[in-house]
Amino acid sequence: MDIPPKRGRGRPPGSGNKKKGGQANTQSSLSGGLASSLPNISDIPIEEEDSDVESVAGSVIANLDSSIERIFKELKAIRQEFRNTLKQHEEQIKQLREENTALKERCGALESKMNNLEASQEKHASLLNKQERFSRRNNIRIVGVKTESGENCIEISRNVMTKVCVPNCSIERAHRDGKQHRNRDRHLLVKLSFYQDKVTALRNRRHALQNETYHITDDLTLVDLNEKRKWSNQVTGLFQRGTKLRFSGGCWRTAQGKPYNFTRPNAPDQP
Repeated sequence: MDIPPKRGRGRPPGSGNKKKGGQANTQSSLSGGLASSLPNISDIPIEEEDSDVESVAGSVIANLDSSIERIFKELKAIRQEFRNTLKQHEEQIKQLREENTALKERCGALESKMNNLEASQEKHASLLNKQERFSRRNNIRIVGVKTESGENCIEISRNVMTKVCVPNCSIERAHRDGKQHRNRDRHLLVKLSFYQDKVTALRNRRHALQNETYHITDDLTLVDLNEKRKWSNQVTGLFQRGTKLRFSGGCWRTAQGKPYNFTRPNAPDQP
C-alpha cells in the first residue's frame, strides 16, 4: 500500500510566481469601479430639492385654503338655514301664543258661564225644593200601620189624629204611598186641611204614641230627608247630653228656632 507523500510547507502548487498582494489589488480595483459609478454628494443640486418642497407645501396650502373655503360656505349655509328655521319657529310660537290667549279668554268666559249656570241651578233647585216643601206643608206620614184588605185610609188617619189630641180634624185625603216591600207596610200619606192641626199632632206624637207600633212623621222632600238623616247621629248624641233639636224648614234648629251649625257646635248663637 502506497502512502501519499506529505505536503511540504510553502505555497500551494501551481501558484507560480504570482505575487502575494494580487487579491488586495483586485479588491481595490473593484472598489474603485463602484466609486466611479456612484454620484458624488457634492454634485446633487440642492436647489432642486428646495423647489420640490416648496411645490409640495404650496399644493398642501392650496388644498387647505380650498377646504377652509368649502367649510366656511357650508357653515354659512347652515347658519342661514338655522336662521330661517328659527324664524319659522318664532312665527309658529307667536301664533300659538295668540291662539293660547284666545283659548284662555274663551275658557274664562265658559268657566264664568258654567259658574253662573251652577249658581242658577242651585238657586232653582233650592226654589223647587221650597216649592215642594210648601206643597207638603199640611202633610204627615203615618208609619207602621198594618195594611188590611179594603181598609179606609181616611178613617184610620182620623183615629190616629184623635190619639194625638186632634179630634174631629179635617182631612182632605189619605192614601198609601211609597214602594211596596215584602216585610214593611207602606206609609199612610195624610193631607190635613189646617197646618195647626199638623203642628199639634207632631208636638204630641212622642207621648201619645209611645205604646203604639206606629208613629207619625213629617212629609219631607228628598233633599230635606237626606239633610235630616245626615245629622241624625249627632242629634241623638246632643239629645242625650240635654240639647234638644227639631227639624224644620230643611235644617235642624234649636229651641229658639235658629239653625244649628254642626261644624261649629260651640258657636255663640247656639246653646
